[in-house]
Amino acid sequence: MALIKLTDIGVNDLEQTSLEQGYLFKDLFLDLKTAVYYNKSLNKQNVLKDVQGSYDEQAIKNSVANCFLTAPGEKLLSPEFGIDLRRYLFEPVSQFISFSIQDDIITRLPLMEPRINIDNVSVTPDSDNHQYFITLQINIPSLNVYGLSIRSLLNNNGYYII
Repeated sequence: MALIKLTDIGVNDLEQTSLEQGYLFKDLFLDLKTAVYYNKSLNKQNVLKDVQGSYDEQAIKNSVANCFLTAPGEKLLSPEFGIDLRRYLFEPVSQFISFSIQDDIITRLPLMEPRINIDNVSVTPDSDNHQYFITLQINIPSLNVYGLSIRSLLNNNGYYII
């Protein structure tokens, strides 16, 4: 039987710093990234692969990207969650489709991400490269962040924040 020492479960230095700086929101990147931790009891540095966190503005950007990439019905406990911008990738690139993308973002994103207010959404089609440039201007009232611009690209490789 394995034992877990509860003294080992705590807040690491990065989390403690974020708490001291007053971060409100935290999100996790599920990609394993290499990080160096200092073990005080062994007096040595350990190189570990672990999940990394993002805070406040970056956590909200990550949440917006998750909303754009999740298909409705994909999240079992919340079947209405998601916009799924990937479904537009197999349509011809046109001004009409860009208006549809813009309308989806304006009407559905505030329902999924209540921490933001949308100021402006601009979707520009690039038919030569079969892609859309999306610029989203948002406000995050709880963080006193206004006019945050998220520039992104939707193409055959997926959705990416630039």
